[in-house]
Amino acid sequence: MIFANMQKLGVTSVRTVVKVGDTISDVKEGVNAGVWTVGVVEGSSELGLSQEEFEALTPQEREAACRKVEESFREAGAQFVIKNLSQLPELICALGN
Repeated sequence: MIFANMQKLGVTSVRTVVKVGDTISDVKEGVNAGVWTVGVVEGSSELGLSQEEFEALTPQEREAACRKVEESFREAGAQFVIKNLSQLPELICALGN
């Protein structure tokens, strides 16, 4: 899918593509395509909690749950893991430099 999207957009270099996802499958797709790969923890399918369930956790439980998801994304090959999508613009800017 990544290569089909690149072709439609006229993008020729995988080094200019960022795959952002919330599942291990998303991360593996990005890694296999050779693009920058970012896992998003909060609200992710990998975390498997609704917002209500997440907010009901203690701060320690939240941290532990998020850490587990981050480790899973990194083990799958993600170069970057962000807490939530609000961190994405800054990361993309950093990659552009």
